[in-house]
Amino acid sequence: MRVSRLKRKRTEKIPLASFLIFPYPSDVKTVTPFISALLLCLCLTGCASLQNVFKRRDTPPPQAFTATAQPTLEQITLAINQNSQNIRNFTTESASIYMPGVIVPLHSKLTFERSKRLRIQGSVSSLGSQEFDFGSNDDLFWLWTRNRGGGANEMWYCRHDQYPLSPVRSAIPIDPDWLIEALGIVEFKPTDQHFGPTRMSDGNWEIISHCNTSSGQYTKRTVIDSKIGWIVRQELYTPQNQMIALAEASDLRFDRGANVYYVKKVSVQCQGMDGKMTIDLGSPSFNMSVPSAMFMMPPFEGYRAVDLGNPEFLQSRGTIMPMSGTTGTPVPEASIQTVIR
Repeated sequence: MRVSRLKRKRTEKIPLASFLIFPYPSDVKTVTPFISALLLCLCLTGCASLQNVFKRRDTPPPQAFTATAQPTLEQITLAINQNSQNIRNFTTESASIYMPGVIVPLHSKLTFERSKRLRIQGSVSSLGSQEFDFGSNDDLFWLWTRNRGGGANEMWYCRHDQYPLSPVRSAIPIDPDWLIEALGIVEFKPTDQHFGPTRMSDGNWEIISHCNTSSGQYTKRTVIDSKIGWIVRQELYTPQNQMIALAEASDLRFDRGANVYYVKKVSVQCQGMDGKMTIDLGSPSFNMSVPSAMFMMPPFEGYRAVDLGNPEFLQSRGTIMPMSGTTGTPVPEASIQTVIR
């Protein structure tokens, strides 16, 4: 299945912070800082010791499928779900993030714990001052970026149950949870419909999923490695068949202690992004003890807390137009073979 490339609009720069510069359409100025920082903050992982890197490189991941027999839909989804479920949490002290138009990679610290707990604190360098803080717990998420001049001193937050109903959500038609899936932590839900697998020309397998959300039925295309069963590529489409997100993974690694495989590098592209953002995942430490205080929203002195779920937030900023997407190739009926019910 061929998918057309993401379209780009005429762009300009917004001086939110030197490390968070994304081109943006002129009619989405208000929400673009949130999009850019959210994409950056949700798409990070990190590295551990140099000794573990070499040890894991010498440990090949186990094969999930044979080269000759065709796996069933149940076998593929079971292998991927089991690997994801084995990742209870991971933590890192360093990550390299390469953003479009930025030569120097960004530095950050990250802690993740199932299912919505995430904390990312970033800076331009390991010795530099903190420039952004993104966090998520079971109830809400928050986003803070240092104001380097221009704009208000604000920290944004929103409850998870209010975010799908917020007008901001209509301008950002991607559930934040999907960005974690872009890192390879994917579970095929039995409440969604899954079609396949279909053998591709390169030997890998393709699964098409119809996912029901509060915004309608989205379609997801997942490409799975034919032997090990790791996810190579993910594409997300709106109910109008617009491709709004793309994730491509490379450099598979295996953590023998946690018995999980993960991708070291992932490239992410979404609507409104001028190019791809590449994240080097390094060597995360899996299933360690994590203090619960890590996921409590902290106060930020001199910054006003703004609730994105409050309609007054958007009324004070003016009208926000949804970002444009790209119409992708419709899912062919021939690719539908079996359905999980």
